[in-house]
Amino acid sequence: MKNDAELFDSSTVVYFTDLAKERIIKSGQGVRIFYFKLKKTNQLIEKGKLLIEIREERKGYKQSVFYIDVDESVDDLLLLLFLHYSTKEFNSIGDGD
Repeated sequence: MKNDAELFDSSTVVYFTDLAKERIIKSGQGVRIFYFKLKKTNQLIEKGKLLIEIREERKGYKQSVFYIDVDESVDDLLLLLFLHYSTKEFNSIGDGD
């Protein structure tokens, strides 16, 4: 599917995206489903718990400053995948409604 991504660990898919349902899925044993909201503030949520939040702050004509809050339970691969999908430079996803 267009815009879907997969992250591999050796030959096994660890995380993949499902943009149609706005979610990231961790595969293998202990499957986990994370839902994301890509608006002015980008959020990744699992079972009602906010795991990652990315806020953009603009001051006048200066470049934007991004603030990222990440729960300690989030692993690096999940954080990288969410950062990838929440940046404006990637297919203009998350362009702030």
